[in-house]
Amino acid sequence: MFPPSSTDPFRVQNTGRSPLRLARGARTMQHEVLFEDRFTAMKDSRVFVGTGIALRRLTVAFACVAVVMLILLGRAAWMQMIGGASFSAQADDNRLRREVIPARRGIIRDRNGVILAANEPSFQVDMRWSAIPRDPAEREATIATVARVIGIPSHQIMELLSSKGSVVAADEWVPVAWDVSYDRAVALQVQLPSLAGVSLLVGAKRHYPESLAIPSLSHVLGYVGPVSPEEYAERKSAGYRRNDEVGKTGVELSHESTLRGNAGERRTEVDALGHPHAVVSDEAPVDGKDLWLTIDLSLQKVAEQALHEELERTKIKRGSVVVMDVSDGSLLALVALPAYNNNIFAGAVSSTAYQALLADEEHPLFPRAWAGQFPSGSTMKPLIATAALAEGVITPNTSVLSTGGIQVGPWFFPDWRAGGHGRVSVREAIAWSINTFFYYVGGGYGDFIGLGVDRLTTWMRAFQLGSVTGVDLPSEASGHVPSQAWKEETKGERWYIGDTYNLSIGQGDLLVTPLQMARITATIANGGSLVVPHIAQTSSTTAFPKLDVAASVLETVRQGMRQTVTYGSGRALLSLPIPVAGKTGTAQWRSDKPNHAWFIGFAPAEQPKIAIVVLLEEGIGGDRHAVPVAAQILRAWASY
Repeated sequence: MFPPSSTDPFRVQNTGRSPLRLARGARTMQHEVLFEDRFTAMKDSRVFVGTGIALRRLTVAFACVAVVMLILLGRAAWMQMIGGASFSAQADDNRLRREVIPARRGIIRDRNGVILAANEPSFQVDMRWSAIPRDPAEREATIATVARVIGIPSHQIMELLSSKGSVVAADEWVPVAWDVSYDRAVALQVQLPSLAGVSLLVGAKRHYPESLAIPSLSHVLGYVGPVSPEEYAERKSAGYRRNDEVGKTGVELSHESTLRGNAGERRTEVDALGHPHAVVSDEAPVDGKDLWLTIDLSLQKVAEQALHEELERTKIKRGSVVVMDVSDGSLLALVALPAYNNNIFAGAVSSTAYQALLADEEHPLFPRAWAGQFPSGSTMKPLIATAALAEGVITPNTSVLSTGGIQVGPWFFPDWRAGGHGRVSVREAIAWSINTFFYYVGGGYGDFIGLGVDRLTTWMRAFQLGSVTGVDLPSEASGHVPSQAWKEETKGERWYIGDTYNLSIGQGDLLVTPLQMARITATIANGGSLVVPHIAQTSSTTAFPKLDVAASVLETVRQGMRQTVTYGSGRALLSLPIPVAGKTGTAQWRSDKPNHAWFIGFAPAEQPKIAIVVLLEEGIGGDRHAVPVAAQILRAWASY
């Protein structure tokens, strides 16, 4: 450094610590311009300007900052451009509540307009998992309060919320109590301002005003209940919600699409606790359509009462009645006993009552009139006679000698009367239910060539046995028509002549439903039209298929069924104010159980309007137990 000068205005001082320092006592600057030559010697001195940063580190730092900024900008862009709608919806969900407005389920009436199924107000409690307090203690207190007020265990609410939580989104409202009483609903309403995620709704529950007095209606009407996860998966494409109700059995199920309607939706603005303050939008529901049935309530009541009285008198437990219009298949009465009161399934279902129904050995929930399968016994003989006449195996004048049965090798096939009935025609064979005649026409005997198993089963299927009738009710059974191939495949046995004889009198492996027998009876009565049984009224006209059989054939069979009443096994019906034709039947089904008692018939005999079927399971004999039931029903029908 150059030495300081007393005349130098800057008096530069080198201290060894800092390369350049002005002397403290330096005078003020005298000139605006410093000349380069005065500082030439400074170029070799080290000047401190701060700690240095390596270029590599600086590059990495700038790169990291750039990446972070890009991430933040990208996230912001995604949230605005792609996720904006979703986040907006979430915000709306927090601010707005979507409340489903259930559609009024259609009313069910009988053919005369009497209400069989209606709706009545009911309180329902819903909870929302995402809206109840997150703090465990507060959540437990909220659930405990709701449980105490509405009178159910806390764990039941928790189970409903947690089980739904695994299937339903946490922000959906889950019903935790149905059919809450008015007093409890009022008590809960008082507590609602302090309960987050809890809602009290006024809905509707199904009511069946006639089912208590006429329990057999319960099988026909069925009931509704909460949609199950399996039902929801199947029906969600049709607009069903997880908390909807759906028909479970009977007409409620088979005509669900007509009765259900379409729910509406109300959007309300809510506070932090989820309580509504203002209605934002309101979409009205579309109510379900009312359904008019073909059932005549008065006749249904008479039929049930007649069957019930006979069951009580004979100590028999189970039975069925079908009354059908022969012209179009309209079901006027459809009774199955024992039955139940379907009102127990409306609203909150008592598990005790439900388990009692399931445990009942007589199966009161089972609609045996169309779902039960039984051997037909002698009620099949009019069909066999039709087949034999149509195939030319017999004529109206063919006679067979009945001597009490037929012998085939070591096997004897008996008639019901020891010693037989003498020589009989087809009309007499129907009237007196003579087995020997039908052994001949079904399986043949000696030189007499019968129908044989193949033609027998062909005609049974022509009457559409072995398949459902197509009635608009769920759980219909198809019955069973045995064949040679079926027996060989199922039982590993060949078909014997004895199997054909048994089939010819409605025994063996043949199974039918009472509804199928009503259809057979109607087909014979109406001249061969295979009407389709139905429970709901319809405005459309249907052309039913017809049997390929001459009118004279069916007329001969009808004459035989009329003679059943005039002098045969159904003489108890002769005192009725209208002429009746029919056929009794006694069906064996187990060697250690009593036989089933059948009656099929139509009235009036000359101009048939209705067909009737009565079955008493384990009822011993059709003439003894089924005919008296039919008599009461037909007498009541004749008086209308």
